[in-house]
Amino acid sequence: MSAALLLAIPAALLGQAQVPVPAGGTTTPAPTTTAPTTSVPATKLTSVTPLLGQSRLTGAQIAAWFAKQGITPAIATPMDNLAQIFVDEGNAQNVRGDIAFAQSVLETGWFVYRGSMVKPTDNNYSGLGACDSCSRGALFATPQDGVRAQIQHLWIYGDPKASVAGLARPLIDPRFAMVSPAGKSPTWEQMGDGNWATGADYAVKVLGLYNTMLVFSGLTPINLTTGPATTPAATVTPSGPLTVMVSRAGGVRLGNLRARSGTLASAATAFGGQGRQRASYGACHVTWSSLGAIMAFSGSSSGTCGDDARVRAAVLKNPVWRTDKGISPGDSVAKVRRAYRLKAKRPSGSVVLVRARNGAKLTAKISGGVVKSLVVAVPRPRV
Repeated sequence: MSAALLLAIPAALLGQAQVPVPAGGTTTPAPTTTAPTTSVPATKLTSVTPLLGQSRLTGAQIAAWFAKQGITPAIATPMDNLAQIFVDEGNAQNVRGDIAFAQSVLETGWFVYRGSMVKPTDNNYSGLGACDSCSRGALFATPQDGVRAQIQHLWIYGDPKASVAGLARPLIDPRFAMVSPAGKSPTWEQMGDGNWATGADYAVKVLGLYNTMLVFSGLTPINLTTGPATTPAATVTPSGPLTVMVSRAGGVRLGNLRARSGTLASAATAFGGQGRQRASYGACHVTWSSLGAIMAFSGSSSGTCGDDARVRAAVLKNPVWRTDKGISPGDSVAKVRRAYRLKAKRPSGSVVLVRARNGAKLTAKISGGVVKSLVVAVPRPRV
């Protein structure tokens, strides 16, 4: 008799935001906006990613990546226009505008500005002028001005020769003169710890987001490395793409995690740290925000969230996840139909892509003509 799937995925788990809103650090001299806290290891990066340089991504690639996150921003500016402004302003000043966009995603909470003193109408995408003792942050007349101010602020952090005379375009940044000395943080890895933000993990968050943008566009991600005195390499988030596979015979694979050996401890090694844990519905739900993944574990002999708890379910909402037939969150219904030979012309809701003999399932949650998430169910092992 086939083992029954005993762990139901609660509706509350499926209904969470498609990509968790990450937290920014408190900026000095330009604090970040307030965003919900996520669990990110305090990793010290020793890789080198210069603030200066031309964008690797085009505005269209950036906008396409953002669109696939399924998040509705609170700003009025179309995202394809805003992304192009970042690339144009960055290239003009020789500042990495594509990474600056990733920084803005972090600073604004995906341009939603939830709980922030900076308002969506302020055209402020980097928390410039916001602080705990301030009534509000800096206001800019146009989206271009807001991006330009951010780029100029990054430029003086990154270039020791930076000066008003050397600006490619008229000065907009109201805090340009407050960065001293110029060029104090020439790499993104140096940002944080008082440079732009106080958070020790600020660079990890920004560059982690940027890597998902590169992977989405088929480009090689940054090889983020850590020094010997930092968190072990096992806690560094994988860059992807991460394969999701359920075979007809019942094999289940989630990136480097295989269901037969899929304990909470092995998941920590595969995905970087323990993630954010909460015990509910008789299982341990673990969130890896940078990967857009929520996984449920159960069956531990040492408490709900014990290291030996086994993976039972996963909800995957980031395009870094890809099925063995090439389907990722954000892909169109037409692509899903072709890949899995679905009979329904316009499938919607929960669509089973693979159903194994032992009860394992791969399901796509579809809404608005696109895949919102991939859901994997793993049956309890036979005893």
